[in-house]
Amino acid sequence: MSRERVRVVVNLAPADLRKEGPAFDLPIALALLVASGQLYAPVLNGLWCAGELGLDGSIRPCSGILAIACQAAEQDARALAVSADDAAEASLVTGLLIRSASTLRELVERLRSGRNGAHQRSSQSAQPVIQKSASTSESTHQLLHLPGQDLARQGLAIAADGGHHLLLVGPPGCGKTVLAHQLPSLLPPLDREEALEITRLHSIAGLIRGKGQLIQQRPFRSPHHSATAAALLGGGAHLRPGELSLAHGGVLFLDELTEFPRSVLDQLRQPLEEGVIWLSRARFSCRFPSRVTLVAAANPCPCGWSGDRRCICSELKRRRYWGRLSGPLLDRMDLQLKLEPANHDSLRRSMAEESPEQDPTFNAASIRRARVRMRERNPDGLTNRELNAEGL
Repeated sequence: MSRERVRVVVNLAPADLRKEGPAFDLPIALALLVASGQLYAPVLNGLWCAGELGLDGSIRPCSGILAIACQAAEQDARALAVSADDAAEASLVTGLLIRSASTLRELVERLRSGRNGAHQRSSQSAQPVIQKSASTSESTHQLLHLPGQDLARQGLAIAADGGHHLLLVGPPGCGKTVLAHQLPSLLPPLDREEALEITRLHSIAGLIRGKGQLIQQRPFRSPHHSATAAALLGGGAHLRPGELSLAHGGVLFLDELTEFPRSVLDQLRQPLEEGVIWLSRARFSCRFPSRVTLVAAANPCPCGWSGDRRCICSELKRRRYWGRLSGPLLDRMDLQLKLEPANHDSLRRSMAEESPEQDPTFNAASIRRARVRMRERNPDGLTNRELNAEGL
């Protein structure tokens, strides 16, 4: 018995818009079922769907589900069909009906019968609570005390207060990296809008697949100085957010700043100024948010011991070393601090003084109060760093 061959042509319109990824497998399969008469076309009206299909008919998770769900809700979609593994992530968007299934057959049966997926959430239960761990509690976290670095601690607190970019310059071992890692816990806690936006960016990058919960802490990204422009800013063959956008709402830490290629660092100037980055290609472009607090660390000279008898660098070497950074980039560093290694006297005094945990100046609660005053004082609730000349 011979079988008749059928040629199927799938048209993904508009044809001039580039498509990529396995998320189109599920909508293509449903369209084929409608075209072959196995599924009633009206059941797909207003239905969005995304998922990868296996050869056995299983529906597998794919990246960017949260972004797709947000767009579906904005376009007033009737429902969104996803894999069972992606249902929890898609349900983070309120007011959107989620239909989930593990296989194509299961989804088709539910569409025919009008039944919903098991992971559907109501509008009330779809709002997850953003919990704060004890280590990052806004009311208890204290800025770590480093002997002899009170100026650096004050600079870090000011950076947290006003959202200022910070440059730390000092010899190895003076605490630059330790200070930078504390900044996210000093910043105000995330509200739901910020958490959803940050989680959506990480979903597009494929970093939260299968977790199904909002990111609860401000991100801290610390790329290596060998990172390419595409890795730091975003891009690639298929445009993806880079480290700059993945640090949105949090801290981007560039350790060994002078070791980054100057051509890469100079591309940070416009995104740091505007809070967004546009990735443009010949046929299309996309926009990613990039409102970050930039913290950079560098040694004072190539050997790291400038001003110390151990330094072996000439004045020409120092000039060449700092010549790797452009003036416009340094101009965006509102706070520039020179750190010195703690001497024996400061170490002895720190051991003899009262416990630094009693200091109320450098904690998240005082910074939160300063931010409230700043938002009330500044026009449009801008941070101090975002004020223009007239606002200042």
